[in-house]
Amino acid sequence: MKKSVLSLAVLISLTTANAMAATTDLTVSGTITPAACTPTLSNGGQVEYGSLALTELEETSAGYQLPNKTLSFSIECSAPAAFALIANDNRRDSSPANPWLFGLGTHQDQAIGHFAMKWNYETLVIDGTQGYTIESHDNGNTWSNILDGVLYDAGRAPSHLVGFSTTGSELGPAPATSVNLTMIVGGFINKDLTLNGAMELDGSATLEVKYL
Repeated sequence: MKKSVLSLAVLISLTTANAMAATTDLTVSGTITPAACTPTLSNGGQVEYGSLALTELEETSAGYQLPNKTLSFSIECSAPAAFALIANDNRRDSSPANPWLFGLGTHQDQAIGHFAMKWNYETLVIDGTQGYTIESHDNGNTWSNILDGVLYDAGRAPSHLVGFSTTGSELGPAPATSVNLTMIVGGFINKDLTLNGAMELDGSATLEVKYL
């Protein structure tokens, strides 16, 4: 009797072990996009101010104003695609609360200041024709026209998208293969910054094409 009980226990144990080892999972993941779209900034995306004295900068109520710099910005797609543009502030810990202002890094644990990225509508060309900038504040559910474009930090405004249209339609971005504009980068140094020695500007943002 004891032998039969032992044999049954061993049989159950072996069956359970075989069942546990008899399966495994395979997961297929990835993202399929309608086309390959590549964003490009001139000068490798570098905005260089060189060496400036604080006294050379214009003092305003917002701080010491850095001269505006411009970069050529383009998005080229292998086939017509509907997309939007978003940006992420890589120095968010040094930026103010405004979602369209990006941080310039820190100096001796002090926030240096901020910069913004925008463009005038006159410079926007989509597939060879005059383009229009549209934006969404609800992750693409609704769109509205704006005269000039400005990028928001996705970390502070996760539902904000910037799109491009050849008609100014509020329905959403139309499929395009080419977008070209002149990006204006300008910023301010904080007034209350204590400056001891040289200070290095350290602004950084990542621009991303989001397929719709």
